[in-house]
Amino acid sequence: MKPATKVMITSAAVIAAVFGGIWGVGEVQLNQFDPKPIIPGTVTLVAMNPDLGFAIRVSNSVAQLVQVDKAGAGFGSDDRQASSEDARRIPMRELLQSLQGNEEALVRLVAVLNKIDLDELQPGVNEWSAEDIQKAIDGDAALTEKLTKDLNVKLDGTPLDEVRYESITTGIRILVPIPVRVKIAGEPKTLIAKLPVSYQPAFAKEVANIIEKRFNPSDEYIVGNYRDIASKYLDGSTAKENVKQKLQDLIDEETKSQMAQRPEQVLQGADVLVNETLLENATTSVKKDEKGNDIYTIHLKMTEEGRKRLWKYSRNRKGSSLLVVVNGVAIAAPKITTELAGKQLDLTDLRDKRLVDDAIKEINALKNSQ
Repeated sequence: MKPATKVMITSAAVIAAVFGGIWGVGEVQLNQFDPKPIIPGTVTLVAMNPDLGFAIRVSNSVAQLVQVDKAGAGFGSDDRQASSEDARRIPMRELLQSLQGNEEALVRLVAVLNKIDLDELQPGVNEWSAEDIQKAIDGDAALTEKLTKDLNVKLDGTPLDEVRYESITTGIRILVPIPVRVKIAGEPKTLIAKLPVSYQPAFAKEVANIIEKRFNPSDEYIVGNYRDIASKYLDGSTAKENVKQKLQDLIDEETKSQMAQRPEQVLQGADVLVNETLLENATTSVKKDEKGNDIYTIHLKMTEEGRKRLWKYSRNRKGSSLLVVVNGVAIAAPKITTELAGKQLDLTDLRDKRLVDDAIKEINALKNSQ
């Protein structure tokens, strides 16, 4: 063997030994490091399990987490290609607040993941607890009478002899308690989301669809249409709705379990890595792209514990992504391309100056107040 070749092989062996030693020291450090689970904060670095059907999209410089029906639509190379038809945007503020044990936030998370728009709920609707609905169904005389008046139909679907305009056009709202299993700082708990669910009997809905087409309908118009439609239900030409069974279906345990499935999946797939208590400060830098537009980078300086948390998580998760959330807004979605062993995490390619400035101000204000 030529001398030069011997030197090259020896040098390569030394380099390999050095890097192997460094890797080994890191392995020992991380094996001995067992961080306790933490709750989200005002500033949160959170990882989502990529095997549960999540995808990240960026819209108007804001990162969004969506849950999609496609299997395997996680944080891989195709994570921005899920079709808009099957995607549900997950509200990050409510997701993180739910992981803090906030049941009011959980209500909105459950609603979104069950395709219920809380913003479309009508004001002034008669509200019922699931418990009182069950009592009425089971035969409580006072509650049964009140329920039939609020619905303007009997529990067997028979229209009442009297017309209540508000009852016909709005129906009722039931607060259905949805038990959702969630881990808060590593501790398993069951939170209750009292989800408002609207119900309007088929007969009332049919009447409402006609009379609401006319602006300021007269009493005669309302009563006339009510009688015409009611007669079809009374003579059997239109089948009556089993109102009692419809109500029972809305509040039974199987329905509650089904409505809890997606929220539980989302919450169990969230891994809170760092919050503001594990940050030292935040700074920013700016450069120009090829068109002369500003591109910002946020530099997050970690505490030693924060550094180790990110390092341990990122060690065998190349290709995964994190979400950096400040005040409920996901400002960045850094992808893990290597082990995050350094004390600084750089959030690159940010375009919204206001978003960057607000994040820097919020993070440093939190640190100064501690």
